[in-house]
Amino acid sequence: MKQFLESQNFLKTVIEEADRNSQGAQQLVHGLSDNQMSWTSSPDRWSIAQCLDHLAVTSRQFNSYFTPAIKQGRQKWPVKSALPYQPSWVGGWLIRQVVPETTRKVPAPKVFRPAQSALIEGALENFLNQQSIFLGFVREAQGIDYNKVRLRSPVTPLMRYSLADAFVVTVVHGWRHLAQAKRVRDTSGFPA
Repeated sequence: MKQFLESQNFLKTVIEEADRNSQGAQQLVHGLSDNQMSWTSSPDRWSIAQCLDHLAVTSRQFNSYFTPAIKQGRQKWPVKSALPYQPSWVGGWLIRQVVPETTRKVPAPKVFRPAQSALIEGALENFLNQQSIFLGFVREAQGIDYNKVRLRSPVTPLMRYSLADAFVVTVVHGWRHLAQAKRVRDTSGFPA
């Protein structure tokens, strides 16, 4: 999270980190078969495809929240220059829950769960497509005070945090589950 807090251009940093997630996902699955993408070490563990599907599903749930938040920001909080990122209390807490270093397992809320199918077709393509849509929202946030704009969580309307928090959560959440997908690939018994 340090790179977001110390960034001179917050939105550019979000874009760079999201692009790294996309590139990391492509490298991770390069050359893998459907069988390898769908492999799990046990029924209660996710496959590489499920990790990617979860990231796409989670990010997609924010799409309908980003559009009105950005519109509100244009009307109420326009700015002329880049602002430093200032996490809200709720946003900072949420980010700490999803960073890869967190050892505590948090079950995915129902709205964010990946497909339970043994075979998820196009998991990488769906993830990359959603990443492209997410980056479009990040670019649209140029010229607004993304720290002041608030949006509701897709999980519960009781939880609110800033647009900037939602951007960071999306990227950091990607770090977490791409690391999980790499662990699947590195697990003993992964099909050759």
